[in-house]
Amino acid sequence: MTNRDQRWEAFDDYVLDFALERMRAGEKIALVTLAKIEGSSPRPLGAQMAVSESGRWVGYLSGGCIERAVVSEAVSAIAEGRNRAVRYGRGSKYMDIQLPCGSAIELVFDVGVSVEELAAVDARLRQRLSATLRVPFLGEETDHCLVRHYQPRKRLVVAGVGPSAAQLSRLAQAVGFEVVAYSPDRPTIDAVSSSGVEIVWMSSAAILPKIRADARTAIVLMFHDHEWERDLLPMALATNAFYIGAVGSRATHRTRLQRLADMGLDPAELARIHGPAGLFIGVKNATDMALSILAEIAQIERSLERRRLELETLSERDVPAFALSESVSSPGARPSGL
Repeated sequence: MTNRDQRWEAFDDYVLDFALERMRAGEKIALVTLAKIEGSSPRPLGAQMAVSESGRWVGYLSGGCIERAVVSEAVSAIAEGRNRAVRYGRGSKYMDIQLPCGSAIELVFDVGVSVEELAAVDARLRQRLSATLRVPFLGEETDHCLVRHYQPRKRLVVAGVGPSAAQLSRLAQAVGFEVVAYSPDRPTIDAVSSSGVEIVWMSSAAILPKIRADARTAIVLMFHDHEWERDLLPMALATNAFYIGAVGSRATHRTRLQRLADMGLDPAELARIHGPAGLFIGVKNATDMALSILAEIAQIERSLERRRLELETLSERDVPAFALSESVSSPGARPSGL
């Protein structure tokens, strides 16, 4: 994604929008995928980089020790016009590039992926739908393929007033969330308006805008006047957001839960509300509170992420129906090695 100066963030997990921009500008690109790990790796299977023929890039595949080498390799693959698989670390031809603990990784450099394929994936993700893309399987098993799974960017809905709500919105935007800030307070909105945050004005607690949330969304309520929560929390609980948090003291949270129970909400649903929101109870400044809440969201998300694969090997018959066509390369352009 781009920052507020419209420059690309190099170390981003999602690289396809950069690849699309470069391809639409007339540049060739290589999509580089981490396809095999032997030992340990700071990045998961399926991690990607996109590299343009001019050497510009977004994404990362290590802790910082191979990215420059990957860019050089990618530019070479683009110039040659052929996909390749390259091993780094133990057993690699590049003896000067060592990975921690004697590990090894293998990367697939795909120079045949089309702008139509990437645009289709990007369109699904912008609609908050999952997507898949085939990665060239540079191996011997012709009845199998590698499939890269993509999920929509994490979204954070911040509904509230004051410096903590503003700081949480800005920090979440900086670390890669799509952020939507709901507020009835003009100073709060002004504080985030230049950060690329989507803003939704709340005119009154009696007339609330709909909260758009899915399983990749976290919702945090940050009101000192807890009357705003009376209808907002039931609205949040009606979604399948993976995190719902509300600020306030422990006593406030007990009162909050009792009031919602009196409204007839299911105790199992009320258990979804994290309160007081955040890992660090009792923090007193806006930045610490924002960091505390983001840390709790990351902790919850991490427990869910363990259940999801980014890259897997599938037989042709098991590829999802919405998977895109495999990138077309010239005959012989898929050397073995994975």
